[in-house]
Amino acid sequence: MARPTPLAALTLALGLALAACSGGGADAPDDTATEEQAAPSGSAEEDGEVVATIAVTAVEMSYAGFPQVLPAGTTRIDFDNAGQTEHDLVVEELGDEQIVPVIEGGASQSVTVTLQPGTYTFYCSVGDHRAMGMEVTVTVE
Repeated sequence: MARPTPLAALTLALGLALAACSGGGADAPDDTATEEQAAPSGSAEEDGEVVATIAVTAVEMSYAGFPQVLPAGTTRIDFDNAGQTEHDLVVEELGDEQIVPVIEGGASQSVTVTLQPGTYTFYCSVGDHRAMGMEVTVTVE
């Protein structure tokens, strides 16, 4: 069997290297560029970008879906009233701000709230629902 010349071996190696680097042609996506484009450009607080999304369900007389800890910044809350009575969602530390208005059983609503680090109490202000257990404390870090 004949030995390849150094030039032929070099040409073959370069050809294989170029084929491997091309990733399948000019139409192939550039994974590095996609990752860089998807990365956030600033802090969530400055840009108003959603840093967390939580699904909260209200039933008689409790909430489900609140995590114990949330990241600081803007959180999207997908609120679903799976109960039969009206419920809302209020944040005590924001001056008892009602972030989800009173909605009927079976209704849902999505809202965003921006929270600084601290401890927050979310509760239902309808009737005596809070006293009956519709209250959750969450730490924001």
